[in-house]
Amino acid sequence: MARLYGVGVGPGDPDLLTIKALKVIRKVDHLFVASSTKNQYSLAKEVITPHLPPEKEVRRLSFPMTYQEEELRKAWEENARIVAEALKSGEAAFLTLGDPDLYSTFGYLAREILKLIPNLEFEIVPGITAMQAAAARLKLILAEGEETVVLTSGTKGKEVIENWATQTDTLILYKVYRQAEDLLKALAKSGRLKDTRGVSFCGMPQEKLYINPSPQEGPFPYFTLFIVGGKTLK
Repeated sequence: MARLYGVGVGPGDPDLLTIKALKVIRKVDHLFVASSTKNQYSLAKEVITPHLPPEKEVRRLSFPMTYQEEELRKAWEENARIVAEALKSGEAAFLTLGDPDLYSTFGYLAREILKLIPNLEFEIVPGITAMQAAAARLKLILAEGEETVVLTSGTKGKEVIENWATQTDTLILYKVYRQAEDLLKALAKSGRLKDTRGVSFCGMPQEKLYINPSPQEGPFPYFTLFIVGGKTLK
């Protein structure tokens, strides 16, 4: 029976691809990555390219960069049909940055594929997250002892800071690029801006680190996260 893999390829550094992920990527018959409907670029493909023979094909599945659920659902369904068709002739892997279980397209896609192939076997191969890689680059310890860590999306702007900034020791903010200015102003108001650091394009040639970031440093790239708290190793 065909098998579908959801494979995390890590935050962007090809050296952070796990051995298990590499084994799966090399053995499956079909490889898929996500790209925007606006272009054919895929960072996940860039990550695995150094590890693949030139003849290994990687197919792009287009997804719109939108929060419109109807438009997204249409893309999930269309791409699920493409992957389901490929599964008729062998195993397939959908590659995602970071980890498939964390803010990933894989879950949405897999649910639609399972509607088409209810008895499909599937496996999730975890990957190193951007949160872990960013903490390592910043030489931060995220939690010790009984400390708490909250990981959340920053898409709701200051509301996220109002809810969490004083409720946890360390706050990890993904998806900050559109709300960065709002988030940073709210962090300043809460007194936690001094504890804030950020990373864009972690582990890539264009990587940028932010120590006590300010709105004036924006606009921040899509691949940016903020870490509020943590302890710097000295």
